[in-house]
Amino acid sequence: MRVAQLLVLALGTGAFLLIATLGFALIRRVEGFLNIAHAELMSLAAFATWYFNASLGWHFFLAAAVAIAITAVVALVIARLIYDPIKHLGPPILLISSVGVAFLIHGIVSAVIGVGIRSFEIPRLDAWTVGGLLVTPYRIVLLLLAVVASVALALFLTQTRTGKSIRAMAINRELAGSRGINVTKASRATWLASGVLAGLGGVALGVLGTLTTDIAFQQILVILAVAIVAGLGSLYGVIAAAFIVAFAMDLSLLVLPGGYRPVVAFAIVIVVLLIRPQGVAGSREEVTA
Repeated sequence: MRVAQLLVLALGTGAFLLIATLGFALIRRVEGFLNIAHAELMSLAAFATWYFNASLGWHFFLAAAVAIAITAVVALVIARLIYDPIKHLGPPILLISSVGVAFLIHGIVSAVIGVGIRSFEIPRLDAWTVGGLLVTPYRIVLLLLAVVASVALALFLTQTRTGKSIRAMAINRELAGSRGINVTKASRATWLASGVLAGLGGVALGVLGTLTTDIAFQQILVILAVAIVAGLGSLYGVIAAAFIVAFAMDLSLLVLPGGYRPVVAFAIVIVVLLIRPQGVAGSREEVTA
């Protein structure tokens, strides 16, 4: 029965990791670097939602919508002011710069919010008992949100002109530009989409539990693990990686204390890199290129 309960828990964990990693993986695939500041954008969205909801008394859905919009705009502004001017220097410089951006956002959020634990003003619902298993209503909502976010992103990338431009740019930016695709417009759309997904991840983070200003650092480690396991493949690779890491972390509670969950996530990364360096959905050409 405990194994079944942990499997139910892992479904919620996987849903959150999927939402949290989608935007990060999108930037990695299209812009070609690891945006470490992604988790801090999630933190920004979480605390913006808390401020509008708990401090100003706004309805939760309105607060979350405004916070997600703000996060998307901030992501775009950061890209234009910081990343775009140094893009020609290559992914390592962008990666290092993103660490600096992460510290900048963290410092601003910490200065404005201050120390302490925060939580949204939302109803605290009791868990349901289904077949002897405890199921938290908010985790069910989170799972549905992950499905909606994944389907929406897939439809955006495959059914819209901008999405198709983003896909072409992800394959070969120079070739896409030479074929008449507005690379600048596609890049900005990518950052807005990533910001929206970071915002959703931040809201989900606050719904699942309490918030502290250090929570982003804890999340970026697991997000990195999911992205590495996924490789540079399709959206389905990110979905698979999110749930692989989630099930591994939560089932590890059978034999390990909860504090070892991030260690388990990176143990999965090591195993995947040894067996399949390109990730669960990547190709060998991506590793050797």
